[in-house]
Amino acid sequence: MKRQTKNSPENKQTLYDLIERITPLNNRYRDLVKTNDSGSDVLVLMWQVGDMLDAYINENGIKPHALYWKIYGKAEGVRTSYITRDFLSYCLRIKRYFKQVSDIRELFPSLRKYSLFRGAFPLLENNKYKLNGEQEARIIKVLNSKQSIKEILLEINNVKHSRIGIRNTRTQKLNEMKPITDNFVAIYNSVYSLIKDNEKSLALEVVHRVGKEYLNSLSQSVSALTQENLYNPDLQPREDLAEQWVTFATNLRLLHEAPVETRNRFRRLVPPRKMDELADMLNAFISEGGITNYRKRKGLV
Repeated sequence: MKRQTKNSPENKQTLYDLIERITPLNNRYRDLVKTNDSGSDVLVLMWQVGDMLDAYINENGIKPHALYWKIYGKAEGVRTSYITRDFLSYCLRIKRYFKQVSDIRELFPSLRKYSLFRGAFPLLENNKYKLNGEQEARIIKVLNSKQSIKEILLEINNVKHSRIGIRNTRTQKLNEMKPITDNFVAIYNSVYSLIKDNEKSLALEVVHRVGKEYLNSLSQSVSALTQENLYNPDLQPREDLAEQWVTFATNLRLLHEAPVETRNRFRRLVPPRKMDELADMLNAFISEGGITNYRKRKGLV
């Protein structure tokens, strides 16, 4: 059998086929969430998408994070699909949590809203915070209960507070984030200006100084800040860059190494949407024609 390379037409067609198979399920997912239909139905749908992703990852030897970028349309030559990385990430995590799709109906026959499960998922999935058998059974029982949505959320959040330490700190220590957010905004504006003004020569200078591999790591590191449990590369410090970029890389490492409360404070000041946009722009610097493709997607031409 002929081996497919990463750039072969066969492999690209496989990616297109994957996108075509996921798209109607993604559209159905949006409808189910919008109408607040059965949370179990949503989990089953997401498990099915996760099963497709898992098979593709195993067959092609690609990392999940890289595949999410390709499906969303960040890779050169791949059209934008509007299937978000957040959705894909949770689909794969749900597939790997429930070994069989039948386990969903068995464990959550009365789950009313997917958002309730998502709120409790770190307690069920993450070994760092995972509950013991009795506590896990209690959470599952609550999620299937006829209590009000508010009561269920309150109980889940109380457990999370005790296990993870997540609290509503909308104003607490936000000022400590200012130097980090100021640097983020400066990098964002600098990169956006180069793309918006189509300064290809200056952009090439950035690529030359920073390097494609390091830009890719920066992009992935920024992307990983949008939510917990996304792939985060081992971003090594660099002292040979301009001060603004050295600070940027240092801040990313600090944020990832900090407690989750620190990242939550950062997300209150810098919306995940802006992080995604910066990750997207940094990624555009890497591939030939990436900036041109980005400008077309964003209507900057």
